[in-house]
This record gives sequence, structure tokens and C-alpha cells, in this order.
Amino acid sequence: MNQQNSRFSRSVTAALFFLFITYVVVLLRTAYVNEDAYITMRTVDNFIHGYGMRWNVSERVQTFTHPLWFFLVTAFYFFTREAFYTLIGLSLAISFAAFYMVIIQVREHNLATLAAAAVLIFSKAFVDFSTSGLENPATHLLLACFLLLFLRNAENDTFDGRTVFLLSLISGLAALNRMDTFLFFVPVLLIVLIKDWKSGALKNVILGLLPFIAWEIFSVIYYGFPFPNTAYAKLYTGLTRIDLVEEGFIYILNSLNWDPITLLTVFAGTGLTFLRGSWKEKSIAAGVLLYIFYLIWIGGDYMSGRFFSGALLVSVILLARQLMQVELTEGLVVSALIAAAAYASPTPTLTSVSEETYSTGRTDVNGIYDLRSYYFQTSGLLYIRNGYPEPYHEWVFRGLKFKEDRKRYLIEGTIGYTGYFAGPDLFIIDPNALSDPLLARLKPVEKTTWIPGHFERAVPNGYLETLRTGSNQFEDQQLGEYYEKLSLIIRGPIFSWERFTAIWKMNTGQYDYLLEEYEKRQKETVTP
Repeated sequence: MNQQNSRFSRSVTAALFFLFITYVVVLLRTAYVNEDAYITMRTVDNFIHGYGMRWNVSERVQTFTHPLWFFLVTAFYFFTREAFYTLIGLSLAISFAAFYMVIIQVREHNLATLAAAAVLIFSKAFVDFSTSGLENPATHLLLACFLLLFLRNAENDTFDGRTVFLLSLISGLAALNRMDTFLFFVPVLLIVLIKDWKSGALKNVILGLLPFIAWEIFSVIYYGFPFPNTAYAKLYTGLTRIDLVEEGFIYILNSLNWDPITLLTVFAGTGLTFLRGSWKEKSIAAGVLLYIFYLIWIGGDYMSGRFFSGALLVSVILLARQLMQVELTEGLVVSALIAAAAYASPTPTLTSVSEETYSTGRTDVNGIYDLRSYYFQTSGLLYIRNGYPEPYHEWVFRGLKFKEDRKRYLIEGTIGYTGYFAGPDLFIIDPNALSDPLLARLKPVEKTTWIPGHFERAVPNGYLETLRTGSNQFEDQQLGEYYEKLSLIIRGPIFSWERFTAIWKMNTGQYDYLLEEYEKRQKETVTP
């Protein structure tokens, strides 16, 4: 019997090694960098060249949502001075580490380990955003580290001060990497605080969150606002909450259609955990549900699967822990279901790579994009074109042409590739307001259809002339007055009492009446 177990264990080890190699191959074959990543890279490049953490160098505006990822990329970019391979290399290294951190948590049970590895390899959301140039790999690694630490002593109901501090530190770093991911950790931290209140847990939680708190203080001082500009642009939609919630459910349905294994794993992992998991596992599952509820509440996103990759990783570990308690035959049935769900996707991760098998530019009727299908053939690691810039995309060449022509001002909606390759001398006004602090605070143009997360604004009359001349040229007096207050915050001397007064009034809504008057007149103008 022991010999049989030994042979089975060796077989599983061999299978695990094969799955890890498969994961490496899959990531290398699918590695790419999408256009949004270059929005961050323009700020990175400006920062390295002494312009400060700015996107348009004349304005202090935070266009990135992931300060931790920003600093990680900056550290490597300082030496490479190259974006494409830097982003892919860093993403791959962190993704391999995250995969390993998941596997070691369930390695004591052969079947659970195999199932966990298989789900991660087959999940389109996890694979697509293990590269892409966005912050997902760092989120994956931080989530895996948190769960390893929290679940290590499953039988313990309390934690020592050091463990509470480390749990809080990882949570804070995750929030620093992307603020909304903090929702994953909220139920766990609340329970830890309740259970260990008398032992000084609150002090250790606050100490752990200090890096995030420090960033928030810096953000208010330097940028003038506690949140990135993209948050103001994407959350001020002009839509009703019912419309947004409907879009949130559409985002879920899109994932179930294009990538069924991801959300099926999330539902299975959280569902089984609530049925028979420990209190620790249930608190983790509650964080997953809280995060998904938030996604629905804000209307999802236009990148299919992007915001489910973290939930998938957590749910994989939860599901694997529940599989440790089932019989072999039940486990085999689950494994078969995993394989079936993987190949129910229109573009399975193992086969959808080449131009023949992976269609270019896939979008559903609701404006949700398969991002890798849009950028893979022009920015994929498999499609290197020697002697040409990477990515090999028309927006890259437009940016290079603007740089060559010494263009100074541009109204442009696709700002990633164009902005980075045009260089720091080009000032770009983004109608989607991701990089524009004034437009981010204006009501979007009313449309019957829209792309989630991208809400176009009309450029006010006189705005471009104001930027060019440096003097107030706005046709609308109230909007011009509002911009003067905003300009003081984003362009004025950082340390001045007048600026800090404007920051306080801006963030507490004391200037909102100026925008309300402007938007009221705009509505009257377009109403017959």
C-alpha cells in the first residue's frame, strides 16, 4: 500500500512539474502589453527624467491607479529605459512567484494541488492579466501571501502582534497597489480586530497600514486629491445606479460567456466555503463577495475578466482547501468539470495564441473588450519585429510622428501608446478624462451606448486656448473661475497657504456650485 502511495505521490509531483512548465509556456506564448499600461509608463518616463510624477509635465495629476506597481516598474525602468520588455519581464517574474505561492498552500493534498494549478492555467482572466503591463500580477502575489500567512495556523483563533502587523501590512500594500482590492481584506481584518482587540490589534493594524496612509497624505499634498484622477473620471458617469448595476451584471455575464471557468470557480470556491469552511475561510470568502458586489455597484469595466483575476486566485485556494476533504472519485469529477469549463471558452488559453486561432479585436455588444485580442498581434512577445519599435501599433507611430513634428497640443482619446511615444513636450487633452482633471469633473456627454469605464466629455470652449496662452480664455465665466481654483492646485507652488485652502475647499465640494451652474447652462443650451 505504501508503495502504491509512493508511486501515486511521484506521479502527482511529475504532474505538478508538468503543469508548472505548462503555465510558464502559456504565459510566454500569451505575454503582451496593452495600451493602458503605457498611460502609467508615460508618468514613469517623466519621473525618471526629472519632471516629477506627472503625465502632462505642466500638471500634477495622478493618472495611475497603482502607486506600488508604479514604483516597482520605475525601479527597473531606471536601469532599462525601455518599457516593453521591462513590463513583460517584471510581470512574468511576479506571476511565476504568485503561481508558486498558491501551489505551496495546497501541496499537502495531491488532487487539490493539481486542481488549483489547472484552474489557474485554464483561466483566461488569470492568464491574460498575468502580463498585460497592468498591476494584476502584484495583486495576485499579495493576495497569495496574505492567505498563506492567515491560513497557516488554521486551528488558532487568535494571532500574535507580529502576525496582525504583517496581515495589515500586506493589506495596505495591496491597497497601495490598487485601492479597491482592500475590500478583499476588510472582513478578515475586522474579525482579527474583534478577536484580538484586548491584545492591541488596532495598533498593529494601523502600523501595517502606514505605507498606504503615507501615500494618501503625499497624494493630497502633491496632487491635491486623495484618489487618482481616473477614479473621478470613471465614477462620475452621469448614469443612474440602476444603469450601473445592470452594467455590472452584464460584466459578469460576459465573463461567464468568454471565460466560464473563472467565475464558476469563484462561485464554487465561495459557495463550498460558506457551506463547510472554517471561520477563517468564510471571512476570506466574504471578502471575495464584497469585492464582486463592489464591481457590480460601480458598473463593471470594459476589460473582460480584468477585475476577476484576484477573486479567482483567492477562490482557487478556497476551493482547493475544500477538495482536501472529498474522496478521490469526487475529486476526479471536479477535475473533469474544470477541464470541461476550460474548453467551454471560445478562446481557451492553451490553444488561442496564433492569428489563425485568436481573432483580432473581439468586443461584445455591450462594449466589453477582449483586451488581449486587441493588442496581442501588435504587442505580443511572440510577435517581435526586429528593427521596429515595440509595440508595433499605429498609435505608436502616431506618437513618434507627433514627437518628430514637435506638436505641442492635442485632443486625443487613445492616450497610452500615443502619449508615451510622443514624449513629454506634447500636452494631451483626453476627452475620456483619464488624464484630464477638469474634464474628469464635468458631466459626460449623454449617449445611448457607452464603453464601461470610458465616458466622453465635451471639451469646453476656451479650454485649449487657456492651456496654450496660460490665461483664462473660457467662454463660461463660472467654469473659468472653477478652473482657476483647480489650476492653483495642480500647477501652483506646492507649499502655499492659498493652495492648501483651495485643496480643502475643492475636496469638500465648496466649489461645486460653479460646475453646477455651468452644467445647468449647458443643458439649457442643448434643450430645444
